[in-house]
Amino acid sequence: MFIRICFLAIIISCIQAQIELTLPALPYAYDALEPVLSEHLMQLHHDKHLQTYTTGANKLLKRMYDDENSSNELKGLTNQSIEFILSHIQYLPEIYQVGLKQYGGGYLNHKLFFSTLQKPTATADENKPTGPLLKAIEKAFDSFDKFKQIFTDVSLEVFGSGWVWLYIDAYTKELNYSFASNQENPIMFNKNHITLLGIDLWEHAYYPVYENRRSEYVDNFWRIINWPFVSQLYTEGVAKQTDDIDKETDGIVKHTGGCPMHAGI
Repeated sequence: MFIRICFLAIIISCIQAQIELTLPALPYAYDALEPVLSEHLMQLHHDKHLQTYTTGANKLLKRMYDDENSSNELKGLTNQSIEFILSHIQYLPEIYQVGLKQYGGGYLNHKLFFSTLQKPTATADENKPTGPLLKAIEKAFDSFDKFKQIFTDVSLEVFGSGWVWLYIDAYTKELNYSFASNQENPIMFNKNHITLLGIDLWEHAYYPVYENRRSEYVDNFWRIINWPFVSQLYTEGVAKQTDDIDKETDGIVKHTGGCPMHAGI
């Protein structure tokens, strides 16, 4: 009951205005990832595609906020972070779910994607994680090389557009991987999943450089992963995963009457 009241207080106290997403700055120069990803590709990917997701998500949030059928709770939800909104996507009216998955998901996914990249190493073998993240990968996949092979194989087997994700599983508290179609993200299936790393498999992410050679793009992706940043996300994610988080979800379900979260991806 206490959690239910707190959730209502958060939502109702924020009904004055909707969130306004802004285009996040690229954390490096457009040519910083060459020759793996060209300056031209990065300009298109960031300035055009991410801007489209940003604009689309804002339009949907405004429409939902202005909808005369929207309750105070729903209006208040539009003022929360995009991560919060997407992790509660199941509770939104169906007319907004698909659009926010695509545009809001596209915004969130690309924001993470660009942050997890850095200047390429000469070879993929030179670029690998260390410390607790490496140990977690070895525990979940037996070795880093095995994880790398699995992640690569899944990336090459994907038909159409989507992502392959590395995330901390809400149930096992260990690392897991999954393919998600279009702009889906692990947090859309369980708010307690912690997304760490993803490879963008939409053609706009690689076609200007690699054309139909996705395998070459995937091979070179391992040269540009910013493992120190991913390691930081892992450390923060482990600290966030407590049993109290799950209790909040239970309270929201009881209040909204919404469907329970998916059991995973």
